[in-house]
Parts: sequence; structure tokens; C-alpha cells
Amino acid sequence: MKIDVDSPLDSYSLAAMARTEDTLSFLIQDLGVVGSKEAFKNVLYGVRLVVEGKNRRLTDFSEIVKMEEGKSSTRENKDSFIVNVFREEIIPNVIKIIKEAGFKTVERIKNSTQLCIKIPEPNHNQLIEFSGEVKRIERAAISRIAKIKSDAVQRIKSALEREYIEPHLAVPAKSNLEDIQKFAVKNIKLIGLRKRKSILGKFFSYADEEEKRIGQVLEKSSYRNLF
Repeated sequence: MKIDVDSPLDSYSLAAMARTEDTLSFLIQDLGVVGSKEAFKNVLYGVRLVVEGKNRRLTDFSEIVKMEEGKSSTRENKDSFIVNVFREEIIPNVIKIIKEAGFKTVERIKNSTQLCIKIPEPNHNQLIEFSGEVKRIERAAISRIAKIKSDAVQRIKSALEREYIEPHLAVPAKSNLEDIQKFAVKNIKLIGLRKRKSILGKFFSYADEEEKRIGQVLEKSSYRNLF
């Protein structure tokens, strides 16, 4: 994602802008996972079961794999994934554990050790949890942007002390950093709001007047088509 800044950029601002653009790109990637098929699959990485008297991870005896490429376009397969169990004798126990983890529809594929798991529709509480996770990721991104600016300001300060740059060059450099931070924070809030609206759907409502104002800006931005 590219940042628009009107004034010419110095080396300090250019470096900060590159880090900021990366942060915004990673933000979109991270938010894309929240509430997605991948997020539900990740639940199974923490599932444990007892095998031969030992508490083990499910993934010690299985792998989570994608549906066959030729079937991936159907709605049924988009809402499901496969767990390939390495030991046939533990399959009944694996099915039981997976169902206890919240996946109610688990079917064994005929003549195989593979289980087809349907991703459940999230309930209202899960949607609220997803929305909270979005806010957490949003706050973390804003903190990273503040750190980027702080690092750049410290570099300018050190350069001034060592007389690597003149004071009259430091002022516009700091101003550029302010502009980059403001641009980034504004867009982080837009992206986060868009994700929360997409997750909550009909349950979404603005928390306050500021969020409503951001929502009005969102409808006129390219982010309205995200997620």
C-alpha cells in the first residue's frame, strides 16, 4: 500500500514511509485471517488428545490439508477442510475430540483415514470475539506506527547532535513524519472498521460519533471493497 505525502521526502521520512507501508500491508493480511476458514482451522492446532496414556497434540498424529484442487470452487468445499489421520486406530477418538472443539459435522471419507470437517457458522459470541480481535490487531498496528515515527525522530536527533544534518533540514523531516503517522493511523482505523463491519454484518453498530464519521469516510474510500 502506497502513502501519499505532498512535500518532498528526506531519507529519514522515506525509510519510515517504507516501514509504514509494510505495516499497512501486513495489517490487511492479518485481518483477512480473522473469522476466516484459516482461523477455524487454526483452532485444531491447539487441540490435544490422550494417546497411549500421554497427552499429545492432534497434529502429532494428523495433518490439516486442503480440499482437492478440482473441488475447491464449490460452496461445500469452501466451508470444509480435511484432516488426514496417520493412525487408523485413533480415528474414533480424534472425531470425538474434534467435535468437542466445536466442529459438529465430522465425516470420515470412505476407504481412507481422512476426515471431512465442516466449518460451523459462527455464533453471536464468536462474532463479538472476532470483532475484539480486529480491534486488538488495529491497536497493535497503531503502536507499531508510533514506534516507527519514534525511531525516525531519534535518528534525526542523533544526526543533529553529530552535525550530520543542519537544523533547518530537521524541521521538515519531522513534519513529514507527522504526516506519515497521521495518514497511517487514519487508514488503519478505516481498514479495521471495514473488517469489523464485514464480520458483524447486521449486528454491527457504531460505537460513537467518531466511528460514525470514519464510517462515512470509509464509504467513499477504496477500502469499502476489502474483506
